[in-house]
Parts: sequence; structure tokens; C-alpha cells
Amino acid sequence: MKNKKLASAIVSSLIITSLAGTPVLAAPVNNSTTSTTASNANVRLSFTDVSSDYWGIRHISKLALEGVIEGVGDGIYSPETSVTQQDVLIMATRMMGLQSDVDTLATETVFPDFMLVDKYARSYVAVALQKGLITTEQEKLRSQGSKTVGNWGQQKATREWVAEVVIRAIGKASLAQSFSSQATSFSDNTQISSSALGFINAAVALKIVDGFEDGSFQPKGAVTRAQMAAFLSRSQKDSITLPERAKKGYLTSLTSGSIGLMDKDGNTSTYKISPNTVFFGNKNDLAISSKELQETYEISIVQVNGTAYYVEILSDELHMDIHEGQLLKLNLTTMKATLDDYESYDLASDVAVTDIDGRGLSLGEIVAGSTIQIRKSQLVDSDKYTSIVVKQIPVNKTAVGDIQTLNKDAMQLTLLESASGEPDTFGFSSNLVATLADNTLISVDAIHVGDTVEYTVKNSEIVKIIVKKQADVGTSVEGTFKQFTDDHSTILINKTSGKTVDAFELNNNANVVINGLANASIYDLAAGDQLKLDVLNNKVSTITVINRSIENLYFAKIIDYKDSSKILTVTDNAGIPNAYILNDGISINFNGSKLPFSSFNSIFTAGKYVDVLVSNKKVLSIQMSSQLDGVLTQLNLQTNDVTLKTDSGQSLTFKLNFTPIVEVANKPNSTLSDLKVGDKVSLLLSYDQTTVTKIVTTNTTVYKTLLTNANLKQATVMDGTNTNYTIALDGISLVKADGTSAVFADLAIDDYVKLTFKGLAITKAELITPIRGKVTAVNAAGTSLTVQDFTGKSQVINAGSNYSVKLGSGVDLSFSSIKVGDRVQLMKDINDKLLIQVAVASKREFDQYSPTLNQLYLKANSAGDRTTYNLFPRAYFHNGSTIVPLTSYVSGDQLNLYILDDKIVEIEK
Repeated sequence: MKNKKLASAIVSSLIITSLAGTPVLAAPVNNSTTSTTASNANVRLSFTDVSSDYWGIRHISKLALEGVIEGVGDGIYSPETSVTQQDVLIMATRMMGLQSDVDTLATETVFPDFMLVDKYARSYVAVALQKGLITTEQEKLRSQGSKTVGNWGQQKATREWVAEVVIRAIGKASLAQSFSSQATSFSDNTQISSSALGFINAAVALKIVDGFEDGSFQPKGAVTRAQMAAFLSRSQKDSITLPERAKKGYLTSLTSGSIGLMDKDGNTSTYKISPNTVFFGNKNDLAISSKELQETYEISIVQVNGTAYYVEILSDELHMDIHEGQLLKLNLTTMKATLDDYESYDLASDVAVTDIDGRGLSLGEIVAGSTIQIRKSQLVDSDKYTSIVVKQIPVNKTAVGDIQTLNKDAMQLTLLESASGEPDTFGFSSNLVATLADNTLISVDAIHVGDTVEYTVKNSEIVKIIVKKQADVGTSVEGTFKQFTDDHSTILINKTSGKTVDAFELNNNANVVINGLANASIYDLAAGDQLKLDVLNNKVSTITVINRSIENLYFAKIIDYKDSSKILTVTDNAGIPNAYILNDGISINFNGSKLPFSSFNSIFTAGKYVDVLVSNKKVLSIQMSSQLDGVLTQLNLQTNDVTLKTDSGQSLTFKLNFTPIVEVANKPNSTLSDLKVGDKVSLLLSYDQTTVTKIVTTNTTVYKTLLTNANLKQATVMDGTNTNYTIALDGISLVKADGTSAVFADLAIDDYVKLTFKGLAITKAELITPIRGKVTAVNAAGTSLTVQDFTGKSQVINAGSNYSVKLGSGVDLSFSSIKVGDRVQLMKDINDKLLIQVAVASKREFDQYSPTLNQLYLKANSAGDRTTYNLFPRAYFHNGSTIVPLTSYVSGDQLNLYILDDKIVEIEK
């Protein structure tokens, strides 16, 4: 965008002309600046048919500024029109600075019959003949071998003919001669005229022309007016002569208001810089920032009346002696600067001083402790340094901001200052004082990216930090479970790496995950378990046992039980026997009721089917089989067979002797045909365990909340297929993502709810509030983001490897494509995958706001632009850190919009 703006600046206000002969451009704007280097000229407006993003904008603008090319009338350049031979010679002679020769031509040239030209071009063609750009002998030979008829000057110029003219115009005919016997590398080399071969080789070697994508040169092809401008523009770096307005040399100084130039003879000149002056590099045709220019770069400029409107780099080779460091002393009497290398450097009496942005400063403004760069040109025979760039002055301040990066090895912090919204980077020493808001001393290790801090800087070094608000920082730790403290508030583990033993405080609602054991708690952990601890803000939120699982033996048939030895023998569904020793401590369940162990022998008799829960060959519980849970792997409606795979890997097949009741989420009156392989289901058995009486699906889905009815405690939600449902939440326990309880009023429109259904009944409702905010730091290697939400809270989100990134809800992106300043929405799906949506950004002009419809109306930038958007209910409207209500906006206000799921979530005025 920046490059287009810079290029547009040329088109919109910098095309200059004071030429006669062909129609002028648009109406002129008077430039009253006087100069001894150029006659008074008028700055004219743009060519209406050359857009700011046109490929040739750089070259057309440059040559128009130089007075080499003109439009064809009514402000039009006609870039795609073929250029004629006589117009090529007009452009070439002007580029060579021969306009005065044309103007003072004493006699009118008489051209031979085969070489007729239009009246306005005769003097230019005559000068071109005098200077050897063409010869009548060559043109006669060319006309004899050509089928073209009519006026010679009006004939379309061919690519090979233009190459000859341009190479002669820049004084490189001898180079062409050296290449004259060498074949080109183009696929159509045989179609190139022998007389043009050396010139084409020279033009390619000097990077003035090139071929086409198919490898051809198309020597007889026509040249457009835009291509001609590009050929001449590129050739100027090697030209012996230049147009009067073009100057070439080495950059001696550059400020926001002026540019200095030294020619090959050592003569220096200074030119003004306009706010609209544009700069180009030597790598491509995109505009660059003036900051990319450095002293002693070889450059060329186009100036009018002493103001440089166009600057381009010819060579970025640096011819400088440079020293950088902290200024210890500046003696204005002796003109010496002493840096922290304890060397003193002599300064020139007219030493130029600028800040890092090129703004001019005085020597007296430089204070000790500033980081400066002193420079001396190698092009001048002097031991004195001629320029100083002040890169940083000593900073002394106290501010509030969010930590963006923290490099403990380099002892450096980058913070996003809240007041200015700009990043600050400072070093800190081992003497840094860091505290929490309650003045509790902390170490640097307790400071994290994303923390909101108050920081005090003295002499550009952070000396004190007060953590005002800690970011949510999550990490994972693995180790072997050792024990809990007596109050079970802290867990001790032997870490896999690092300290031998470490202690971690538990969250009040820490979750425990043991494969095969539903509703596990900390009391189910056993010494020696290998654990993974998910730690959020130094507290354990989840404990996962990674080396032990619970063996579930479902629907096992009791063969025998010996009360004396308490040995239970069962067979699994494959008929394989298993024997277990029971004890009084195991849990006995029958039809949902817990029984004493003494009742086991009388109720759990041979032939009954039971579910046995085993860990490390120890029975934890036994219950009478009345319900089997698992994944449906077979449903044969022809044979009436249903097969269930349990979480222990067992496959159990039942014959459906009677049609069971079927319950599927959000689908009343379901039948067997509504079931599909892969569904999670529960098979409910008859009292005698011989018949499947009911099949109930278990389904967990994340829904987007569209509407809520607080009176009925109902919500209209939408699933991932854009299907809407109305759900009743009265009597349903609502929880937040952190496990704390919620109420119906917490269910917000355009947020999400994760619903778990058991058949038609909702068994769990978890409210999901995505993180929405501005990216303040990106760690692409570590796949982590720091996001500052709309309330100002910063959080560090570790994406790990299970994530997806999309622009809006469409185009897939890579993690590395996320940039600081992007607006994002982050949430996890039912598979714990982090979904990252990058908001679509748009710069638009405000028209009006409808509070009734909660809609924003915008002015169209171009035909087809969308002009109406709905607003996210909790959208963030601001200017910097100041909240700006929509009712204060007026038509014409410039807005930065951020759009997610087709709604505006943020407006930055």
C-alpha cells in the first residue's frame, strides 16, 4: 500500500512539462520558485490514462518530469499505443539534452523520398541524423527490405530498431560493436537483423531491454509508448549526457527538506525536497522510503526550479567510514566527538546532523549518552567526519505498556507503550527491580510477554518494573507423580528435565484426565504415575496421566465367584476367562445404586453380565451391565445386528429382536435409519440383559449463539452447517470455559456454546467466549501469539501444532503470515484445535449509522463496493485508547474497519 501511495504521488502531482510541439497535459499549477538551474516551469497534473499502479508509472513520470516525453492531448499519454519512429527520435534527442540544438537549427533539412517525416518532427530527426542516431544509408537499406509504405516517420518503431537508437543515444555504440558477432540467447535469434545483433546484445547486457516469457525477443514487434519510456529511463544510468533537469552524482546529505549531491568532479549542489518527492531503488520499480537512501549512494534526481521531485538509486554501494556508539563527550570548541570506544573523532565545521528519520538537528541538540553514528565519505580527501545520525537520545521516563518481547540473554525488553501506541525497546541490567502491584518482589523469570507493566527508564535503561496486570501464560510440564501436600493444594513431581523435584500450586478446579476413567479426580492418582501438567499463570489447570489407563471389561459374563477366596471369574465377549481378587474397598453398583460389598455374592450370580473397571490388575469397581457406551461400528438393518466398540477396544454385537427406541440430538421421533456408523451411542439393556431397549446418541457440538430469550431461557443457535436450532436451557447447568458456573445472562449473542447431548437431552452446556483483539507480538518459530483484547488485557496463546489459521472464514493462511497489528479471534473446537481467524481489514469512509438496525453505512470507494455492514454486539470503537461512540461519527470520517464473520468487530477512527 505504501509503495502505491508513493507511486501515486508522482502521477497525481509531479509530471512536469514546459515543452512545445505536441498538445499539453492538463491545466498547469504555477510554481513560483526561482532557480538558476532551470527555466520557470509548470507542474501539471496527472495523465488520466496512467493509473497509480500501472507497471510503467515510474518511467513515464520520470521522463515527463525531465521533459523527454509528452502527452498526446487532453491530459492523455496513451501508454499502450505503438510509438512511431519519428517520436522515438524526438524522445532520444531530448534525453541527450539536444533540445537547444533542435531549437537553433539554422536551415530546414530536406529528407529523401524514402524518409519523409511530419513537420513537427523534422528538426528532431535532422539532429538525430547529425548525431549519428540513424543514417540515411541504413534507413534506405531498411526501407528496401521492408513492405511498409507511406510516411517513414509515422511507421511503428520495431524493438530491434529502438535498441539501435537507444544504444547510440547513450554513447555505447562501441560496446554494441564488440557484441556484433555474438548470437543472442533468444529463441528467435535468427529473426534478428544482422546489423541489430550487437545493439540488442548491448541493450540486454546493460539491462535496458529483456525478452518475453516464452524466451523470444520479437525483434520486428512494435514498441508501445510506455515501453519506450521504460527503455530510455533504464538507459540513463549508462548515458554520457543527460536531460537538463536530470542530475547524477553521489548523495552527500538528505534531510526532510533538502538533498545534497556531489558530481564526478567533486562539485556539490543542494536541492529542495518537496512533500511529494518520490524515491525509487535499483532492485525493482516499486517506490521506496527516503530512509533507504544513504550518504555516498550513487543517485540521479530530476529537479525543476531547484526542487528535486524524483530521486532514484543507481548504485547502493556505500563509500563511507562509519563509527557507531554512545556519545561520551562533544567538544564544540575543538569539534571533536568522543564515543564509548574512547576514540575522539574530528568533525567538519559544517557537519550535517539529522535524526534517524532525516530531520535536521543542530550540534547543540546532541546530549551525552545519545547513540550516534558518525560518517565520513571516502569520496572526499578529508579526515573529518561530515555527518552525524542521532539514532537515539537518552530516555528518562515512566510509562505503562505491554511487553511484546523479552530477551533474557540479551537483557532487552520491547514494550508497546499504551499512551502512544508505539513500541519501545530498552535494555536492562541485573540490578533491575521488579515487583507485583502489591510491591511483592519478583525475579525477571516471573515477567512474561503480554504482561501490562509500569516501567521506569533512566538513561535509556529500564531500572524498575511494576507488573500491573499479568498475561495468561500457559506451559506444559512432564514428570513423575510424587505426592500432594497435606491440604492437596500443591502437587509434587519429579520433573523429566530440570529440577529433580518441583512443586506446582493447583487451581481450585484442576481437571484430571485418566484414559478410561470418567470423572477422574486428584484422588485417583497413584505414586509413580507419569503426568503432564498444563500450567496457566503458574497454577496447574489440567493433570493428564500419560502412562496408565483404566482397563474396562464391559459385558463380561460371570462364571463363578468364590466367597471364601473372593476370586471372581468372568469371560469376555470372546470367551476368554479373566480372574480377579476382590476386596471390601471396591465400588459395587446395581441399577444406579451403590451396594455394600456383602451384597455382591447374592446379586452378582453366575450368568449375569457385569462391567469391570481395572487399573494395574486391581479391580476398582463392578456394576451390573445395564448400559453400554461406545462407537457404533455396524448397523445391519437386514439382519438386525448392531455392533458397538467400547473405549477398551471391545467389539460387542447384539441382535435387535425388537425395534428399540432411538434418540438423536435435535431430532425428535428418530429411527434406526437416523443412526450412522461412527456415532457415539449408549445401548440400554433390558432388566434380564437380553434385549437392547433403547439406543441413545452422545453428541458434542459447538454452536454459535444467534438469539436469546431470557424469559423462556431459550436460545437460537447455529451449527457448522449453518443449520439453526432452538434449544431450552432452563434447568441446565451452565459453566464457563474455566469450569466456573455461569448463568443464562452470560450467554452472549455471536459468542459460542458447546453443548453435549445425550439423546435429546442436553447434559452439559459450556459457554465459549473467543479471545478477540490486536496481535502485539508473534513468535512464529514457537507458534505463539500475544493478543491484547478490547479491555486492554494481554494474553499469550501457545498454538502448538494443533491449529488452523484463516483470513476471515475463508482463505487458509500460515502461522507466519500473522503480523503484529492484525486483529484476530481465537477459540478451540471440540477436538481442542485452536482456530485462529484473522479479521479482514478495510479502510473506508463513514456515511451514517442506524442504531435501530445496529448497522453501519459506508461510502463506496468504487463501483461494487459493499456499503452496509452489521455490527458485532460488543464491537470496539476507538481512536487510540479512547472509546469513540458511533453516535459521534460524522459523514466523511476515515475509518479502519476489522471484519469477522461478516460483522464489524472493531472500528479504529
